[in-house]
Amino acid sequence: MLTINPQKALIIAALAINTLLLSGCSETTAKVEKEEEKEFAIPVTVASIERGSISANFHTTATLESRTEADIITRVTGIIEQLDIEEGDYVEKGQVLAKIDPRRYQLALDKADAELEGINQELQRLSLMAKKKLVSAQASDKLKYQHQAAVAARKLAELDLQDSQIIAPISGYISHRYVKPGHFTQGYQKLFHIVDPSSLQAVVYLPEHQLSNVELNQQALLSFSARQNKVFQANIRSISPVIDQRSGTFKVILSIDNSNQQLKPGMFAQIALTFATHDDAFTIASDAIITLDNTSKIYLVRDNKAVEITVTKGFVEEQITEISGDIAEGDLVVVNGQHNLKADALVEVLNNSDAIENNDASDNETAIVKAH
Repeated sequence: MLTINPQKALIIAALAINTLLLSGCSETTAKVEKEEEKEFAIPVTVASIERGSISANFHTTATLESRTEADIITRVTGIIEQLDIEEGDYVEKGQVLAKIDPRRYQLALDKADAELEGINQELQRLSLMAKKKLVSAQASDKLKYQHQAAVAARKLAELDLQDSQIIAPISGYISHRYVKPGHFTQGYQKLFHIVDPSSLQAVVYLPEHQLSNVELNQQALLSFSARQNKVFQANIRSISPVIDQRSGTFKVILSIDNSNQQLKPGMFAQIALTFATHDDAFTIASDAIITLDNTSKIYLVRDNKAVEITVTKGFVEEQITEISGDIAEGDLVVVNGQHNLKADALVEVLNNSDAIENNDASDNETAIVKAH
């Protein structure tokens, strides 16, 4: 019968246990290292960097005004006996809009004519007497002054009679009519408001720091809720040389050609003043840019990795921003998920290349950038 030394048996058992322990530790270490090598891919969506034109704009609002408009008033008092003009009617310059009862003013003119005629006769008689030195020079001068006063009184009476007819001072549309036939009017009462919509203007107030960016004849684009999908052009006609101390703004007047009369005075306009335009510029969605401590950066997808690029921002137009840096046309920039990235992070693109080219992300197809 084979006998084993108990001491040797203990040594053999200890060696076997150590071997098992070392084998288990090796396998655990290998698993941990394998798990550490596995990197989680961060889901993102991307878009291509494009070249195009972009402008520096200043957005504001204003209400359209007619460049030529007028309140029509009466200088005389009386009853309106003729009124054939309605609101919305177009009238020509010089057209009679209304008539005030002229009888009183006709009688005043007749009286002034009679007085003037009497003074004229007296002046002729006095002139004959003056030649014969039968009248003093003082009496002759006094009659001359009376004649001048009578001439002026007749002109005033004639003017009052003319003013009994209300004449249009400009061509345009009647926007308001404040009286009706039979109404009694008093001197300098407002009767009508007339506007010429063929030429409009918009008055805007810009902050002081924009003064160096505006100049005469600069272009502006106008849009209106009442004229959807249409953009109208305007030009800067006037720039105020004075800064308002209370508001820190200056006035700018835009001129708008409205010969087709698609726009109306009083319409509310969304205005974009174009200060400058850069052609062939790199542009991306503004949301793709991360700005921290006055430093702007973006993430590009290159070889399935997120590449951090520092960029310089240029013009901003709506949701698009001009950038410059180590970029090229067609580079894929992360537009969603960029705030979860860091340099060289593995990414999973959730929109495929066809969707990027067509600017139409597909919800049904998913492309995963895999490591090579």
